[in-house]
Amino acid sequence: MLTSRTRSSLGLAAFATTAALVLTGCSGEAAGEPQKPAAVDTAAPVTITIGEKPTSDQEAALKALDDQVAKFQDLYPNITVKTEETRYDASTFGPLLVGGTAPTTVGIPFTDMNALIERGQAADITDYIEKGSILSELNPTLQDVVTQDGRQYGVVRQAYSMALIYNRALYTQAGLDPDKVPTSWEGILQNAQTITEKTGKTGFIIPTTGNQGGWLLTTMSYANGSLVEKTEGEKTEVTIDTDAMAASLQFLHDLRWKANAAGANFLLGGDDIRNELGAGNIGQTINGGSIYGDLVINRGMAGEDVGIAPMPQSSSGLGALGGGTIQWFNPKATPEELAAALKWTEFQWMNKYVDEKAAVTAAQAIKADNRPVGAPELPLIDDAAYEEYLGWIKDEITVDRAAYAAYLDSTLPVLPEPAAKAQELYAALDPIVQAVLTDEKADIAKLLTDAQSAVQAIVDAG
Repeated sequence: MLTSRTRSSLGLAAFATTAALVLTGCSGEAAGEPQKPAAVDTAAPVTITIGEKPTSDQEAALKALDDQVAKFQDLYPNITVKTEETRYDASTFGPLLVGGTAPTTVGIPFTDMNALIERGQAADITDYIEKGSILSELNPTLQDVVTQDGRQYGVVRQAYSMALIYNRALYTQAGLDPDKVPTSWEGILQNAQTITEKTGKTGFIIPTTGNQGGWLLTTMSYANGSLVEKTEGEKTEVTIDTDAMAASLQFLHDLRWKANAAGANFLLGGDDIRNELGAGNIGQTINGGSIYGDLVINRGMAGEDVGIAPMPQSSSGLGALGGGTIQWFNPKATPEELAAALKWTEFQWMNKYVDEKAAVTAAQAIKADNRPVGAPELPLIDDAAYEEYLGWIKDEITVDRAAYAAYLDSTLPVLPEPAAKAQELYAALDPIVQAVLTDEKADIAKLLTDAQSAVQAIVDAG
């Protein structure tokens, strides 16, 4: 729980003046045992660069960032903050690191954090985080993704759990109650068939390309009772060939070949699914609960039509896979730059949870840019503090949170993504999803056996 001292103001947060570690470079080797360098002078002049600067058309957000930078530099006059539009892109990030042009800190997706840590491409920030500060008291269920061998390599700044995403309008057109969504796979399948029969739209479908099919099949496996990897010591055992994975594929098979409710196109990327959702052509799918903003802003979907419900579970379900955005720190940064970047992270991303004025200012900027305020998300802080934060911004909230009560109140455990070779695992599962949806006689057992052997070899080689 946040202490009264912490909650008074992030401007009072202090970082240890002796600290941290010898930062590794981007040689491709993982960090070894951290060694503490000489004392860090937190009062010395230092310049940091931060990514994700809003583009010129986002006037309110750009002004809000400029205002935040000015306030931060007033609070810490020795720190100069330079903003740039650089955003994380897996295909270009490596060259930026090697070339020394990556920002000091930027947001990255959950999916890529483990690989960056393994390659020594994420700074160890453990010793820079002061006990009792808000950065040390974030939601503990979200910290595994930024932790390895007891060391912390990033800060979770936004999180979601996977959920059933559905079109409330299509539910109504099909004679279904959009406020009473099934929690079992059997119920989801029945609703998919009803939606297709009553509206002619796709009842349920997931992406099948670009690693998205494997990602969501993994999500379904979790919900059916099995993880896809088991790690003991330095050994990782791939666990794809399981009853839970077979049940997930059987659901997709029955959806396609028995219910005839999976549509007609089975080579779809994540962007395709979002576009079709926005156009009102898909009744149900699986995605992160934070999808609301993208569907409304970028895909033209009416906010009142966006349905978000807890991830369906079998009787042996383990919970919902989680994801979101992590604040990453450049391993080439100096200790002084790293300490300053953490101060910025706390001020920029966490201040709204402990400072009412900051909370309202941030919400007003989002609202002014016609982006939703109060959309579903996983709280980064404890429930009481989050409710207080929502109370501060209640006049700015534009989303009917009552429509998402089941998702927001869900107690399903949030589970991390596979720790070893996640993207390679997802890539190996994509063609299996495609096969089940395009071949009625696809041999699920053989597909899983072959995939397990292939992915295990990749993990062992890594």
